[in-house]
Amino acid sequence: MKWSEKFKVKFHETNANETAGASQVFKYIQEAAMCQLSAQKPTYKDLLAEKKAFVLSNIRVEMYSEIYAYDEIQASTWACPSRGLGFIRCYEIKRGDEVVCEAYSSWALISTEDKKLFKVTDIDTSEYSTDEPVQLEHSSRVHIPSELPMSLVGEYTVKYSDIDFNGHMNNTNYADMICNVIPGTENMRVKSIGICFHSEAKYKESLKIYMGKTDGKYYFRTVRGSDGRINIEAEIIPETF
Repeated sequence: MKWSEKFKVKFHETNANETAGASQVFKYIQEAAMCQLSAQKPTYKDLLAEKKAFVLSNIRVEMYSEIYAYDEIQASTWACPSRGLGFIRCYEIKRGDEVVCEAYSSWALISTEDKKLFKVTDIDTSEYSTDEPVQLEHSSRVHIPSELPMSLVGEYTVKYSDIDFNGHMNNTNYADMICNVIPGTENMRVKSIGICFHSEAKYKESLKIYMGKTDGKYYFRTVRGSDGRINIEAEIIPETF
């Protein structure tokens, strides 16, 4: 059974083409997940009280059709059968009977004190809405070709408006950061985006953005200025107008 939330797309949630961009799509599915995790135990507040938190490891979002201003959509999410250290969560967005987006993600449950990883069997998630995972064309894991030249294409400083209650750049804001450095981004839409999260970006952190392109795909790596650690690696498959 899936947990679902209904949204009416607001004009200010769309871009110059009056469509919802990748970051806005991330926001719809995250909001559905947070609603579920606020209503079903263990809630995210329950976990925080136990000094635990879910951290996104990787996600793949496939967008099959544009979402327009004033569309009425339903964003659904559900936990999937999981094992080991990876908690699998999937999503879909429907406009009427049309599936316009699907997504697959893997999360880690960590200790907020010492970053210890918990196994799937360490907590009881039997109350969560569950279903089988979606089958996507592309993997949620991003593999940047080792021989691909990556050039520095920009720098980004994490702003106060980027962070959430954890003090880190919210997962939904990364797509905008990397889409904005693609040449001709105003003439394209994102068909597929995958992001692997390696380390968090805190308020005022400076990120160097590296980009490479091959076979019609854009690859990205962001590096933290404070210590040189990789922040994210990402892949975007675009469609031009």
